[in-house]
Amino acid sequence: MGRGTRPYSDSFRTASVRSESPPPAYSSRPPSIYQRLRSERTPLIPSAVNSKSIPDVVVKPPLACLQLLGLVLFFLPFFFLYHFFSGGPSLPPPPIPTYSVAIIGAGPAGISAAQHLYCNSRGRRFHLNITLFESAPSIGGQLALNASTGGPVFPYDDDEQNPISAEDIAGTALVWGNPLFTKASEATLGDRVGFSERPSQMVGYYSDQVVSDTTRPYSKTPTTSWLGQIFRYGSSVWRAGAMAKDGTSLRDRFVDPHPTTDLMQLMISLGILDSVQEPAQDGLDNRGISGGYVTEVLGPQVERAYFQKVSEISTLAAMLGVAQEDYANFYVGGELIDRLEQIISATDAHVRVGATVAGIKHAYIDEEKPAWLLSYGALGVSGIQAEAFDKVIIAAPEFNLYQVSSIDDIEAASVLTYRPVYITFFTTPSRLRPDLFRDDLDQILFFNNEAEDSPFTGFRELAFVREVVRVGNDGNRVVEHLYRILSDGGAIEQLRQLNQEITWIYQTRLENGYPDLYPFKRYPPFKLSSQGLWWTSAIHSIASTVDMSWLAGQIVAEEVLKDL
Repeated sequence: MGRGTRPYSDSFRTASVRSESPPPAYSSRPPSIYQRLRSERTPLIPSAVNSKSIPDVVVKPPLACLQLLGLVLFFLPFFFLYHFFSGGPSLPPPPIPTYSVAIIGAGPAGISAAQHLYCNSRGRRFHLNITLFESAPSIGGQLALNASTGGPVFPYDDDEQNPISAEDIAGTALVWGNPLFTKASEATLGDRVGFSERPSQMVGYYSDQVVSDTTRPYSKTPTTSWLGQIFRYGSSVWRAGAMAKDGTSLRDRFVDPHPTTDLMQLMISLGILDSVQEPAQDGLDNRGISGGYVTEVLGPQVERAYFQKVSEISTLAAMLGVAQEDYANFYVGGELIDRLEQIISATDAHVRVGATVAGIKHAYIDEEKPAWLLSYGALGVSGIQAEAFDKVIIAAPEFNLYQVSSIDDIEAASVLTYRPVYITFFTTPSRLRPDLFRDDLDQILFFNNEAEDSPFTGFRELAFVREVVRVGNDGNRVVEHLYRILSDGGAIEQLRQLNQEITWIYQTRLENGYPDLYPFKRYPPFKLSSQGLWWTSAIHSIASTVDMSWLAGQIVAEEVLKDL
C-alpha cells in the first residue's frame, strides 16, 4: 500500500468577519419648499388703536404644498400597516453561532461521527468546529498498527515494503463484510467500491495435530470434501452453512438502519433482538448444530472472531462470526485505513494525532457559559493542555474518562468489558514446516490449546498472510512469507521453539481488542450526561464490527445535532 502518516492540520477555520461601513456624514437641512412670500396687508378687524398698528399677515400656501400633504396623508395608513405586520423595521441578521465538538478517538466510530456531523450540519443556522483526538500517531483505531517511530509497520522495517494493513489483521473481507461503511464512504467520496473474488482457501483445525479442515467460502467446497464432512459431522455441516448465510443477511440489514439512541428499539427495528438476547448454545441447538462440529470447527471460528467460546456469546455474535469466517473476497483499489483517511480529508474536521485525553470535566469557563474541559497530553509538548468544547463524543473504550457520568450511567456501562489480544507478525524464507501443518493450509484455528507443553498454548490463529519481497545484503530480491498469530499472550518465545528460521518479527498488544459479547438483557445508553456527553461503545453490547461502530457514530452525531 505504501502509505505513510498523513499530516493533519491543527488549525481551526474561523469565519470571516465583515467590517461595518461607517455611516454617511450628516448633511445640512435642505431649504424649505416654501418660498418667501410677499405679504399682503389686509385689514380684517378694525383696529382699536391708532392707524399706525401693524395688521395680521395671511400666507396663502401654493398648490405644490397641498399636493405633498395629500400624498403623505394617503400613504400614512399603509406605512403603519407594513410596520405592524412586518414586526418593525428590518434589521441585519444576527451572526451565525459557532459550536465546538470534540471527538475522542479517530477509529471507525469517531470518523463516522465526524463525517455525519459535517454532512448534516451544513445549511443549518449554526457552524461546527469538529476536532478529533487520537492517541496513536495515525488514525484508524486499533486496526492501524504503528511502529515505535510513529509510522506504519513495515516488514523487515523496510519502507520499500507494503506496510502491515488492517486487512492483514482482520482478514481480506474487512471492507466487503461491512456494507454500511461501504455505502457511507461511497456517498462521501463519490466513487464506487469494487471487489474481487479470491481463490478458495483451506482452513485447518488443530488440537495436537490437524484433525479437520474446511474450504472458504463454504459454497466452493469440493464435493468429495463436503461428503467427507457430512460423513464425519452429519447434518450439522449444511445447517452451519445455512447459519452463515443468515449471518450475511443480518449484516445487510445494517445498510439502511433506523437510528435511535435506545438500543432496545434499535435491535427491534433491525430484527435482531431475539438473537442478541439468546445464548449461542441455545441457538445452535435450535438449528440442530451440535457434537464434534461445534467443538472442532464452529467453535474455533467463533474464538478467532471474538476471543470467546460459543458457550459465552449470543446467537447474533455466533451468526456474524461464522459469516465473517466464510468470506473470500477483497477490496480492489485500496484498504480500510486509506478510505478512512479520504473521508477525513473530505470533511472540515481537525485531527490531532498523538494527543492522549487524560480526562474531561464539565465546568463554567466564565460566569454564564458552561463547557467541557478536556485535558490532554500531546506528542512533543511537555505538560498537560486543556481546551473547552460545547459537546463531547467519546469514541474509544476509555473507562477512566467516565468519572464525570452519573452513577446510573457508570453502572450501565459496567456491563461492557474487553479482552486483550496479542498480534504477532513474522516472516520466513519458506512456508512453515510440513510436519507442523500441511502445505495446502492457509490458516490454522486452534482448540484444546491450553496444554502447557504445547508450542501453541494460548494461540487462536496462525495464518499465512501474503508473500513479501526482501532485499538481501547482496542486493538480491528474495520472496519470503508473512504470517500472523493471534494469541492470549506473547508468542515470540513459542515461535523460537519451532526451530523455524524467522527473518523479521513484530508483536503488539491491544488492551481493548475484543468486547465481551454476552447475551445481555440490560443495555447502556449512548448519552452519558444531559449537559452534552455521549459515547459510542454502548453498541458493543450488541456486536463488534466496523459497521456497528459506524452506526454508533451516526447515532451519536445525530443526537448532538438535535441537542444544538
